[in-house]
Amino acid sequence: MTLALFIPGRTARGSRVSSDWSAVEMADSVEPTEEVRHMRSETKIGLPELDGRTRQPEVGRSHGYLFGGLSLGAIWLSVILMGVFAPDLVTGAEQDRFPLAVVVGLLAGLAATRSVVRAFAHMGSATRTVWIWYAMAVGLLWLAVALAAILLPVSVTGADPTRLPMAVVIAPIGGTILTGAITEVFISIRR
Repeated sequence: MTLALFIPGRTARGSRVSSDWSAVEMADSVEPTEEVRHMRSETKIGLPELDGRTRQPEVGRSHGYLFGGLSLGAIWLSVILMGVFAPDLVTGAEQDRFPLAVVVGLLAGLAATRSVVRAFAHMGSATRTVWIWYAMAVGLLWLAVALAAILLPVSVTGADPTRLPMAVVIAPIGGTILTGAITEVFISIRR
């Protein structure tokens, strides 16, 4: 074993050498001190025992940022799609239009964002698999929310036809509630 120490002016044994940065070699024949032997016996290198179970390594916050960001991206992409393509509330003799999807979508998106941020706070060091499933569940849920709000039929009532897009109201609120439920499930899996 050869150990090179780069200490200016000292060797491994403490004797003086030249003041430049010189390498001091310790040969195999040098016995370690009692303190070094004690440190070696106290040092345990290896994976902890988990009663025969294998454990996935925890990922850092970087995967939390990635998959949390994907979840947030899916939510807000859905909100934008609803705002652009979902039918408006049309009412009165003048057939006034009100962008109901924009208002409900923004409020639902903010509430769902709160759930994802909560998930990030509690699952920041979760395994990558947990984060992947979480992002997929939230992404597919909000894809379904957007499709329901855009494609489901509109209720038409009255002599002056009032067109009320019920799916534009119900789908984002349901998506927010289910996002909160998904967050609770994945937080409980993490514990």
